[in-house]
Amino acid sequence: MIVVSPLQQSPLPVGDIPSYVFGAAEQHMDDVALVDAGTRQQLTASDIYVTATRLAAGLTRCGYGGRAISALVDTELRCVYVYYAALMAGGTCQSLCPDMPAAGLRSCIERSCTPVVFTTSSRVEQLRAACCGLDVAVYVLDDACGGDGCSSGCLSFMHLLVDDPAFVPVRITTRSEAIAKPAFLAYTPGPRDVLRPLTLTHYGLLSWCRIARRPAPEAQRRVAVSAMPLSGSCGIANIAQFPILSGSCVVQMRAFSPVACLTALEEWRADSLLATHDVLTAIAADASRGASGRVFAGGCSFDLSALQAVYTHVLRGPNSFKDKVTSLLGARLVELYGYAETGIIAGVITEYPRVDGSVGLLCPGVSARVVLDGKDVDEGRFGEILVTTPRLASVTGDAEYFPTGDYGTVTREGIVVVKSRMCDVLRLGDGSVVASQRN
Repeated sequence: MIVVSPLQQSPLPVGDIPSYVFGAAEQHMDDVALVDAGTRQQLTASDIYVTATRLAAGLTRCGYGGRAISALVDTELRCVYVYYAALMAGGTCQSLCPDMPAAGLRSCIERSCTPVVFTTSSRVEQLRAACCGLDVAVYVLDDACGGDGCSSGCLSFMHLLVDDPAFVPVRITTRSEAIAKPAFLAYTPGPRDVLRPLTLTHYGLLSWCRIARRPAPEAQRRVAVSAMPLSGSCGIANIAQFPILSGSCVVQMRAFSPVACLTALEEWRADSLLATHDVLTAIAADASRGASGRVFAGGCSFDLSALQAVYTHVLRGPNSFKDKVTSLLGARLVELYGYAETGIIAGVITEYPRVDGSVGLLCPGVSARVVLDGKDVDEGRFGEILVTTPRLASVTGDAEYFPTGDYGTVTREGIVVVKSRMCDVLRLGDGSVVASQRN
């Protein structure tokens, strides 16, 4: 049985990505979209859009338009400005992981021919060592870079902000252009620790922002605590899209200890937690759930009654671990990896009423099959979920449906229900499927 998304495909995507994204967020542009849990710094959706536009104008004026704009950060919220500014300037955002060795950083910078890297003051020396001899401009996101500690070539990103009424974001005019144009470039370890680029496309972003959502009353405002770094292959896509499109407020953690995360969940009455596998492992090891329903860790107790869902990037481990986390936190556990690549994640917060075990609706333009032992199963039966989507392309060109690695089913209404894991999502490790890169 082939199930087609019930969400209507939007007209031919024409325009600039940030305008589409923030157009979807129009009803809550003045609401806080991002909060730094440590410093209490707050960014509204409007703040992000206006500053990103000014930064894009500055990048274009300096000749950086249409290039890969890089960011080497971990938890600095202003990284989101770089993401949208890069798209407005007609380029792509390249995420550089702070834990990457100097040789890896240099290789990524050289391969992408990036002319500029945004970072934080604490990472300047690391970046300078990696860029030695390269013609790369360095801009600092958190504090103006001056004094004896930095060279004159290292400036605050504020130096790039320009108010230019004549600036018009670079537009995408055809569907094929939207599919081919990368929006986000990250790196994932391959065989023998060789870094492989992982590309997400504009087309998927356009699909995401076509889903209408009603603004929740202030008393019911959705809040997600993010214990994911902003860099690497798991952070910026979630931070830049998930909160803004859903109307949620995301509280970004700087420290990822179990007590810090649980404290933030209780303080902000968060209904969602974005976490890496390592964070969930630490919480599962240190915390316990009492008979009253409160969670105990570090000698403190926490009320997590508002928590409804936990989203993780890559979930490693047996089903017993998933069951333990679900029981401990009293929330359903959803794995983002695979859904982001196939487009399913766009439906995570749209399906209502909630179907037990579901991760939401298929995105517009996505179809799915459920296969067991090489054969399609009947409605209501379970097997491996396969999808077809414009966001993915086969290396050999002879495949249409790609395995997500999830064991579950898809209802006739397009609701995806996941029961367990079968294998690595998308099998990226053996190179059978890659993100679309038809440049």
